[in-house]
Formats: sequence, C-alpha cells, structure tokens
Amino acid sequence: MTKGVSAAKIQQKAPVVLTRELRAVQSTFEALQQAAAFSDAQICAFLRKHHLALAYGPQRVLGMLQAVSTMLSTPVASDSFRQDVLAASHTLFRMGPDTVQGRVSFFCHMYATGPHVVRTALTMGVFVTPEPVMQSRAAKLQEQLGWDNEQLKQKLSVPFQVSFPSVLILPSTIACNVQALQSAGFSQSQVWAMCSQQPTLLRRRWTSDTNVEKLHFLRCLLGLTLDDIAARPYLLTHSVSSSLDPRVWFLHQTGAIEAPNTIMTSGLFGYLECSKAVFIKRFSAPTAFPSKTFDSAFFDHWKQSWEYLRQNMNLSVETIAAHRDLLLASLFGRLAPRWQLLSSMANERAAFKAEDHLTALATLSDQDFEQVFQANSEL
Repeated sequence: MTKGVSAAKIQQKAPVVLTRELRAVQSTFEALQQAAAFSDAQICAFLRKHHLALAYGPQRVLGMLQAVSTMLSTPVASDSFRQDVLAASHTLFRMGPDTVQGRVSFFCHMYATGPHVVRTALTMGVFVTPEPVMQSRAAKLQEQLGWDNEQLKQKLSVPFQVSFPSVLILPSTIACNVQALQSAGFSQSQVWAMCSQQPTLLRRRWTSDTNVEKLHFLRCLLGLTLDDIAARPYLLTHSVSSSLDPRVWFLHQTGAIEAPNTIMTSGLFGYLECSKAVFIKRFSAPTAFPSKTFDSAFFDHWKQSWEYLRQNMNLSVETIAAHRDLLLASLFGRLAPRWQLLSSMANERAAFKAEDHLTALATLSDQDFEQVFQANSEL
C-alpha cells in the first residue's frame, strides 16, 4: 500500500479489496491519483476513509468521481472537489454512481434547494436512503409538524438546518424526542411550534444528561418559564458550558445584570444568542470593562468550573444557583483544594457534611478559611 495507509486496516474494513489481483487494485489506485490529482497526503486520507473504492475497477470509481463533479458543478481536478470528496460520507462508494446521483438529485429536488444542499447531502450520506423511504419519512414529518411541501423545503434549505436533514429521521425517533419534550412540561402545540422554528430539536435526545441539565439551567438559574423557552427555541440549541453559562456569568460578574435570573428584564437577553464575535465586540471594549477580557481563556475558566461543580462536587443546578459565588472562585487556587479538604473531613467525621459549607468555601479569605476549618478538624 501507499505510505500512510495500513494494508491490515484495509483488509479489516474492506477484505474484498484483498481478493482482487494486485494489478487490478493498482490500476484503480493510479486512476484515482491521476483523475483528481490527489497529493500523497490526500490520497492517504482518501483511502483511510474510502478504502472500499479499491474493491472496484477504475471505470466505476471514475464514474463516481464524475457523478460527484456533475452534482457539485466542480471540475474533478480542482482543490474544492478534492476537499468535497474527502469530506463525503464513508458510504460513498458502496453503491453505483447512478444510484448516488439519482438519490441526491431526488432529495435536492423534493426537499431542499441551494448550492450548499448537494454538498451537505453527500457529507451526511443522504444517498443511502432509497427514495420511497425518504418520501415516507417526509410525509410523516409533515403530518406531525403540519408543514406543506413548500414549508418542508424551506425549512430544510436553511444552511444550518440542512446539515441535519430531518427528512431522514426515523418516525420512532421523532416520537421519542417529542414525548420527552412533553414530559419536560411543554404542551404538544408548543413542541411542534418549537420544532417548526428549529427542526434540529427533533434529533436531540431530551432525556440525556446534557439536555436535562440545559432545561434546568434555563429554568432554575435564569428563571425562565416553559412559555419563555417555547417562545425562544434557539436557546435549546446552545451549549450550557461553552456558551450560555459563560455569557450569563460574565454579565453578572461585570455588573451588567444584577443576578442571572434578571437577564430577561435587563435588555441584554438577546446577547445570549449572538455570535461570539458580536458578544466580544459589545462587552470586551477596554472602555467598558477595563479589567475583564472575554476570550478563550474566559470560556475555558467557566467551562472547567461548571464541570467541576457538577461532576466532582455533584452539585445540582439549583444548588449552584443558590451559591453563585462558587463560579466566581478560582478553580485551582481555591475551589478544588478547599473542596478536597472538606471532603476528607467528611470522610473522617460522619456528622460533618462538606456541602453545608459551600458559602464559606467560595467567599472566605484563605486565612479565615484555614482558621475555621483547622479548628473544626481538631475537634
């Protein structure tokens, strides 16, 4: 094999390749290199992902490249074409070029339009789903969401949404996710209204710890009602640890909002959904907050602190909301070492509970903390 490609891996993932004569495999390999002008690094990356291409003769493989080129309106030997093929689903060469082109064309004609759609359809592997199955799932989706054909196409044509083509979701998956949202307290009409605005919500497993925590964060810490969230379904698409939480606590720490649960009435709520660049431009100007810098280090600080409170200290969102100073404390300079000390004391003394001292853990000076808990440890 070529440098960077393991013959053992090829045999494991596509054993049919090694049943072909070496000369035949070599001819396919050479045809690939010549047709798309892959560099050595690119051909290695290609074979690691699309090893199955070597199981077929040059005619079929080149036919697939030409089909992709036609669908993307991009020359086979261009840089953009090579990048698109490398990004395409690993299932690309499992079927013939006519089948792939037919199914992608059907999806693009029926369910989405725009220059990005073909590229996304190839990346997501839309072509593995037969046309009748697409139609059946699309009909089920339209029935549940109340969309007509034009509305379905409009929703799936949005660049962000089409990267998760909802038409491919199994109806049973939709039903489970919808039921989970209703179990969280949303009405059926609210669920369908939210999913109409944000179809990606249909793909999310709302019983997962991450999504359950997100709902707790919005309701307990920010004080939002279910109606508030239903009117702003975009909030459910954002990460708590890397987006919502750092922004809320930055606004709180800098005095822009009095407390996390006042953000709705602060006039700053819209900044929870803006891009990171817009947020930085608005709140990190030296004239606004000279001592504060909203950068990647700040994001990392809040993400690490949040994860430590939730995972290491096993605190609920409600408890964190009641002890907001915990997120303002230095993780490695104060929070972690103090929690370790309190935990060791709890292990040694049954009556001592570390979680009863969260305020002291976050707010006492080093000298006061040492005096208080050194005295406790000696009792």
